[in-house]
Amino acid sequence: MTFQQPSSALIAPHAVHKGRRGSPAFPIRNLRRYITLLSQQLAIGASLIVKHPFKKPPVPTWPLHLTLFVAVIQATEAHQEHFVEDICDIRFWIDTFFHYLPKLPQMQIISFKLPIPAHGRGLGGVLEPLDQAENGHRVLPGQWISDSKVWSRIMHMPLARSAQGSKDPYAAREGEKVILYYHGGGYFICSTATHRELLWRISKATGRRIFAVDYRLAPEHPFPAALHDASHAFCHLTDPKECGFDPANVTIAGDSAGGGLTVGLLMYQRDQGMPTPSKAVLLSPWLDLTMSCESWVTNEMDYLPSPPKFEHSFNPISFYCQPNVKALSRHPYISPLLGYLGELPPLLIQCGEAERLRDECVLFTYKAGGCLGSSNRLPFQSSSSPRHHSKHVELDMYPGMVHVFHAIPFLPEANMALERMLDFMQRKESEAEVASLEAEDAGKVSEITTTTTTMFDDKMMMREDARLEVILAKAQDVL
Repeated sequence: MTFQQPSSALIAPHAVHKGRRGSPAFPIRNLRRYITLLSQQLAIGASLIVKHPFKKPPVPTWPLHLTLFVAVIQATEAHQEHFVEDICDIRFWIDTFFHYLPKLPQMQIISFKLPIPAHGRGLGGVLEPLDQAENGHRVLPGQWISDSKVWSRIMHMPLARSAQGSKDPYAAREGEKVILYYHGGGYFICSTATHRELLWRISKATGRRIFAVDYRLAPEHPFPAALHDASHAFCHLTDPKECGFDPANVTIAGDSAGGGLTVGLLMYQRDQGMPTPSKAVLLSPWLDLTMSCESWVTNEMDYLPSPPKFEHSFNPISFYCQPNVKALSRHPYISPLLGYLGELPPLLIQCGEAERLRDECVLFTYKAGGCLGSSNRLPFQSSSSPRHHSKHVELDMYPGMVHVFHAIPFLPEANMALERMLDFMQRKESEAEVASLEAEDAGKVSEITTTTTTMFDDKMMMREDARLEVILAKAQDVL
């Protein structure tokens, strides 16, 4: 697909390339601006520390360190146009910081470059043009990330029968469960390196190693490039001649944009009749790029910026949804909330009550579970066409938490969420139990749980339940 630069994009010529990102020289010209920004952040931090005993934080239950964390990020976003010249500047500073961040001794990281077959993988539908254009010269970079004890245990296990024909030294082990992870970053920044600490904690909590890829980023590579790479990664994991994992032993997970990409992949696999993973875990997923939900406006305490205007220089939506932004932003593989969500594998969605993406996570849960009536029908289906809901769709909403709070290691809620993730992935249900559930909960499959701590009383939880009722009452207007 030819790169088409948005007319308003702040992107330097060297950012338009065949690889994942540009390689700008050290931006000395901006050093003064960075020093100014740093001094502002230090002043904000000092002010918050002094005022904290006397002034309530934006969310009453926030500890000081979370208040500081959010305030610093908000200050950076508020001044980004004063110190960022182009997208490469953003990527440079993010990647440089995480590249030199010391690796914990408990981490096991194996980098790889996954070769793309010259003739693709026979993918159809929206991915067919990209798949047919493969010439065998492209590679997909990524990493195996694991807790060192988990890695050592797995590497001593015998090779799986499904991987007997594999030459990959890290192929599937007998009975091994694995996680395929897609990182967030608005489809235009971040990488496996930026997420390695979170992925290590997920590996440690779940006892599984994680396969993460650096899918192509916008605006150099708009939709469906990321979906193509996501599909390729899953095919590599499950191909008997490559990693050889049984799809039933694979859980797909992703945060933010990576969560939306995860659902887009599940929908594509369903539509193409391809094998699907056993389950999926979505951490604060970005499911509606039209930004239709009210929490984008009401939850301004979150560190995510307010919805950008379409002509804004750093609008990830205009980057990803080229060339027709308003039309493509409603594509079901881009905004899964607006598509048909039936016949998907079991899903666990985790989000923060204070984040801007809260409402779309709630609506997605109800819609995927078949609780929104006709809104869960394919656009080309008649009212008499058969409809199916997805089974076992669960939402954990954590009071007071912000976007992808899982990545903030000092929060107790982050550890609680990882424990819930393990519980969800380990859940075993016999066919009889599934049949019983379907008979018992027909038409009411989705499960909404508000995860609480001792800091939240019954009255507060009643207010949260009432808030959910309001969100659902507005669902038909959004969908």
